[in-house]
Amino acid sequence: MPASSSPELARRYSAWQRYRLFFSQFREHFHATGAIAPSGGVLAEAITRPVAEAAARTRPLRITEVGAGTGVFTRAILHKLRAGDQFDIYEINPAFAPVLENCIAASGARERGVTCQLHIADICTAAPQPDRDCIVCGLPFNNFEPALVERILGQLVASLRPGGVLSYFEYLYIRQIKLALIRDRAERERLRAVGAVVNRLLAHHPHRAVPVVRNLPPALARHISVPS
Repeated sequence: MPASSSPELARRYSAWQRYRLFFSQFREHFHATGAIAPSGGVLAEAITRPVAEAAARTRPLRITEVGAGTGVFTRAILHKLRAGDQFDIYEINPAFAPVLENCIAASGARERGVTCQLHIADICTAAPQPDRDCIVCGLPFNNFEPALVERILGQLVASLRPGGVLSYFEYLYIRQIKLALIRDRAERERLRAVGAVVNRLLAHHPHRAVPVVRNLPPALARHISVPS
């Protein structure tokens, strides 16, 4: 989507406007949005830390963001990129497209020589190319079916070059809390199966976890590496 494709880009989106848009999409598309408010800046810095670390390299970076929403992580990534870097942003909900294009325009990334491409598409439709240095994922895995979680995580890991990092987050203890409160057996089994998918991935890849208590609700940023 070119930067000039929508008159909405002339608008500046305040934090309140982004919150209202996010909340409206939460109400309409809960399973794809997964939270009632965008993530906070502290979580954004924690989850994009591998991008900052990769920026020390001399060669251009290839970065992907999946599930960009209103652009909290997008803005943090954009400010870390330099001339020659490539940034692909995937968001399935077209309602977020004007805000995301506005994030790109406001950052001046394209003027700095960063190639930015916004894809309003399902990441599952993209062909995996193992050239990504970092992938930042904001998808609400706990809302998805286990088979879809396994498919997405498998595709994202397959898209990383050796030494690349997949970063995503989940709310602290959210699965455990839901399991304790939910009485529907099928839903409990779904949540357990999602947890099993994530645990299998963690068991086979080096990873680190960063608690972010200054987020509402508190979260855990996970960074999964592909060995060099």
